[in-house]
Amino acid sequence: NTMRLWSARAPNDFNLRDFNVGDYIQAVLDRNLAENISRVLYPNDNFFEGKELRLKQEYFVVAASLQDIIRRFKASRFGSQNTIRTTFDSFPDKVAIQLNDTHPALGIPELMRVFVDIEKLPWDKAWEITKKTFAYTNHTVLPEALERWPVDLMEKLLPRHLQIIYEINQRHLARISALFPGDNDRLRRMSLIEEEGVKRVNMAHLCIVGSHAVNGVAKIHSDIVKNEVFKDFSEIEM
Repeated sequence: NTMRLWSARAPNDFNLRDFNVGDYIQAVLDRNLAENISRVLYPNDNFFEGKELRLKQEYFVVAASLQDIIRRFKASRFGSQNTIRTTFDSFPDKVAIQLNDTHPALGIPELMRVFVDIEKLPWDKAWEITKKTFAYTNHTVLPEALERWPVDLMEKLLPRHLQIIYEINQRHLARISALFPGDNDRLRRMSLIEEEGVKRVNMAHLCIVGSHAVNGVAKIHSDIVKNEVFKDFSEIEM
């Protein structure tokens, strides 16, 4: 196995123009803002700035890791930069991504973005590959501890990913509606978007819908996840 340690860097470490006009703080501001992303992992998110930085960190690690995974999948051999694979049909056979809790959940819309926007795969094909690639392990049985991101924050930082999440949710709810006609309360409970109060993205629901397997950290935990926390999801084959 290969361990990757990611470090954020600014495209330009030093702005000589700002420095020459006496703006010494601005001259290194871009570098400091970029390096803050990987300087201290998971800051206190009781404040907006902490929440914003934490979301940036989660996306940064996910995006960097997926770029490396895709590069290695396309390469002919370890360490090679030459691309030999031009299709992704075998991607789930070569790549398995385990979501340990919801912190890397953005990997699902990020991989969809790469497949659809960059590699030009049809949505249904991209979703089939993505779902076969991801598995999710839940680490908490407390509903209030499950990660939820405000829609307005995600729209500000990751607008394309929010669009993809909306599309995933629309297709997901259409399927649930077909299975349980008229059960609007079930649709509300199973939606990826929470509408009550501040509109939020439920990252645990995103993990479940975007994964081919879901489990807890132990059998008793898995039973609670199946029979209590995510009972609606366990009643159908996602």
